[in-house]
Order: sequence, then structure tokens, then C-alpha cells
Amino acid sequence: MVSVSKTVRFPEELIRVIEHRARQEKVDESTAIKQLLGLGAEGYAIELFRRGEITLNGAARLAGVTLRQMIDSLQRHGVKGNVRLDQQRRALEFVGELG
Repeated sequence: MVSVSKTVRFPEELIRVIEHRARQEKVDESTAIKQLLGLGAEGYAIELFRRGEITLNGAARLAGVTLRQMIDSLQRHGVKGNVRLDQQRRALEFVGELG
């Protein structure tokens, strides 16, 4: 993974969260920021998947986790698959045409 440096200004409310996370996890603030961004990215990917705006693979890629980790995360958040019945029907018809 390539690291890129960015300059960001945080509101005081987020500074308190970052400092709290750093103390609780016994890490430096930079690590706490990375951890919190990772959690936010995963939550964002879950919400996009829930709304049907992104595929399972896309959600995993966006969150920076494996497919298995994304499936587990979706289950923990009570999110079921976002494939509609008509999509499943078309897929089955397609497979039937191949066979």
C-alpha cells in the first residue's frame, strides 16, 4: 500500500474523538486518525451497498478489506444481499442458456 501525505484541518469535536481513540487504544494520534478513517470508509461502503449503489466487490474494494471481511461486516450490521429478484431471475435464465 502506497502512503500519501495530506494536510487536513479537523474541527474541535473530531480532535476530541481522535485524542480519545489514541488514549483508549494506546496509539499515536496519526494511527488513531487512520483507524477512524478506516471505520468511516467501511461504514460508507456498507451504506452504499445497503442502498444498492455498489456491488459487494466494490464495497470491499472501497473499504480496503477482503471480500470475506466485507461479508462478515455486512452480516454484523444486519445488511442482506442487495440483488433483486428480477436480477436473480435473469442470471438463472442466462445460466440455463449456457447449459
